[in-house]
Amino acid sequence: MLIGSLFGRREQPPINAANSTVSNEAPEVNYRNNARARLEAQIVGYEKLLEKEPENTTILTNLIRIRLEIGDLEGAVEPLTKLAKLQPERAELVAILEEIETKLAQEKATEK
Repeated sequence: MLIGSLFGRREQPPINAANSTVSNEAPEVNYRNNARARLEAQIVGYEKLLEKEPENTTILTNLIRIRLEIGDLEGAVEPLTKLAKLQPERAELVAILEEIETKLAQEKATEK
């Protein structure tokens, strides 16, 4: 799978979005919720930085990595498209984008 190999995504299911600050859940679930909240805060920060530096490839790469880590394939498409345009010599970016678009199309087809 190209996605994980390029952006360091660990092969694990996406973190579920539950926004409780105090929880009686098992420690692993609570940890995963806190991890998701931290990653979402990082996304907000990177998006603000991109407003000032829209062609910063490091910021784009980090945003893509985090979106993939939380399982947000749709959210990864726009920054990945921009990164692929900024770095046309990196053919693997186009391959990853195609992989994501294929997965999204498959998910959409199974929802019907």
